[in-house]
Amino acid sequence: MLEIDGSHGEGGGQTLRTAVAVAAATGKDIHIMNIRARRQTPGLAAQHSAAVDCVAKMCSARVEGNKVGSKELTFKPSAVKGGSYQVDVGTAGSIPLVLQAGILAAAFADGEVTLTVTGGTDVRKAPSMDYLRFVTARMLSKVALSVALEVKKRGYYPRGGGEVVAKIQPASLAPFKVEGPGRLLNIKGNVHVANLPADILKRMKTSALAELKSYPAKTSCDEETAEGVGEGTGITLYCETEYSILGASALGERGLRAENVGAVAGRELAAELKAGASLDVHMADQMSPYLALGKGGSFTIKEVTSHQETVMWLMNLMTGATFKTEKKYGLQRVECSVPK
Repeated sequence: MLEIDGSHGEGGGQTLRTAVAVAAATGKDIHIMNIRARRQTPGLAAQHSAAVDCVAKMCSARVEGNKVGSKELTFKPSAVKGGSYQVDVGTAGSIPLVLQAGILAAAFADGEVTLTVTGGTDVRKAPSMDYLRFVTARMLSKVALSVALEVKKRGYYPRGGGEVVAKIQPASLAPFKVEGPGRLLNIKGNVHVANLPADILKRMKTSALAELKSYPAKTSCDEETAEGVGEGTGITLYCETEYSILGASALGERGLRAENVGAVAGRELAAELKAGASLDVHMADQMSPYLALGKGGSFTIKEVTSHQETVMWLMNLMTGATFKTEKKYGLQRVECSVPK
């Protein structure tokens, strides 16, 4: 059984979610200790337990310690099976974080997987659901994985209640080698609001696109008055280039003006565009496990984050894949080599 120290590096829920998904993909039994040891409230929270439950259902895993507050977990998977699975976070915990684990495991199923997850679609300290739809899913198509995401209902803190359906068609993963984004084609986005004044949409959209006006590309941003549980709003921006998609998001908060929310997302995407990297910093640590479990590859990012450092360490431990980083043209080039 492989022993994994959950306090290593970033020391958050990423290690747990990625580890159980990779365990399912490889058939390895794992024991994770010191789960989320670097967090203010260590141990499993509801969304982490839901991610484990999601993966466990797909591979009929035998699991010990999957309960809120637990600081260690044993996960013994069987083969990943296609089919339909339902997961309820039970709180406003992040649906996208649950799906990150679920999609990675489903890539190695013996048939199409449908995941229906209820919880929070747009919550703090997690990717937005639109980032998963417009950036993650489309970037995964570049390693030959087909992921379709449908937001049935938005869910916000503290009530949750959102619902998302994901359909994953497993495939033999292709190598990924994109070391520059190429020519900028367009800038797009989606701004959504539920149970709040509709003028928030235009205010957020206008301030976001103002931060990107210096880039010579066609811009557009859809406005969505969403069905949802509770009040909430947010924006996700993304740019399509010849070889990649870069994204950025911001979430509305009580007392924070819509214009400020839009500007945050706009500035974040502008920074990624200015850097000229092939992946934004959030997509890099999401993509790395697919390289390690597939045929390797390389990409560039503006900086190596603690999340990226942690996932590279974990992939080496679990798969034997090696990652090499080097500074090149003002960027960080990351290369993944897999065992032959």
